[in-house]
Amino acid sequence: MKKISILLFACIAALCFNACVEDEEPTFVIQESQTEGPLIVTANSTVGLVKDLADQRAFTLVWEDAGYNINTPITYTIEAGLGGTNFETTLDPAVIATTSDRFYNWTIGELNNLAIGLGIEPDNEGAIDLRVISSIGTNGGSSIKSNATSLTVTPYATVLPQKDLFLVGSATAPGWENNNNNPPLVRDPSNQNVFKFTGRFLGGGDIAFKFLEVLGEWQPQWGLSGGSLASSATLGSDPDTFSVAAEGYYTLDVNIQDLTYTVNAFDASGATDYTAQGIGIIGDSTPGGWDNDTDLTQSAFDPHLWYINGIVLTNGEGKFRANNAWDVNWGADTAITGYGTAGGPNIPVAAGTYNVWFNDLDGSYVFIIQ
Repeated sequence: MKKISILLFACIAALCFNACVEDEEPTFVIQESQTEGPLIVTANSTVGLVKDLADQRAFTLVWEDAGYNINTPITYTIEAGLGGTNFETTLDPAVIATTSDRFYNWTIGELNNLAIGLGIEPDNEGAIDLRVISSIGTNGGSSIKSNATSLTVTPYATVLPQKDLFLVGSATAPGWENNNNNPPLVRDPSNQNVFKFTGRFLGGGDIAFKFLEVLGEWQPQWGLSGGSLASSATLGSDPDTFSVAAEGYYTLDVNIQDLTYTVNAFDASGATDYTAQGIGIIGDSTPGGWDNDTDLTQSAFDPHLWYINGIVLTNGEGKFRANNAWDVNWGADTAITGYGTAGGPNIPVAAGTYNVWFNDLDGSYVFIIQ
């Protein structure tokens, strides 16, 4: 026993001596021959998508732990791609979520939105491929892909709930603040999935912007993924930003159902400057009735953009006009949002407290209920 103890002490001493001489930190090596990726155990399947059951659970992806030759926490990232593309299309795979669990659930509505976002046309059968990528460490080290499984679905056409989109980012007036009087895009009164905005943007370098759905909240947000319009609600992560090459006026056209967008330069050089006259809102729904304007505030960032916050309106009608006179006025027959024309009809207004925005470049307006 004494000889064994002496021998053990000598071995430990030798190890300590070598470590001191070499002055090296202990290193853990990930041996590829001793690792294996996560294994998806959910079989290929067909999932029925019924619009009236959108909130019900549709599918659960389950996988077994990845194996590494050290004891370490493992993070799993779920990716989705269009069936048959082997995750090698021009668009990056959609990142659904990152989790330490070994399962992930979709509702019918979430799976339907994913299918449409990947390019499967409504009422047409298509496939969604799913895979899981394991990683360890804080920087996604030693990532290993799983096998893939496939879902066959037939998505239904969706009309997304009525919503607002607000500008945010260094290219816009509010900067990267999510509740800083952020200008809204104008929703098409005949198609609640279509939005438009014409105005001034900063450009160049890292100057960029996104859209928010709710002021004061970063989620959901809209941007780009693989060059297409994308929402964080579908991606499971923040999308990339939009940008313009140079400072100037641009028109954005956005369709949140088709996931398309365009950005085109707008020539504002000949537009009237109403700085001296000012623009106000008038009508029997407004505090001043049809006799007195309630003045709007001109944006310091974009002189063609006007707003008033917290105005209390009653049931009735309203219009926008310049210089407290009727020679220049705008109106339209659609409530909440629309495009006023010179001398157009009165705008229908329902009682409530609103933030109201008006754009004198295209006559567009937005009433945002508070």
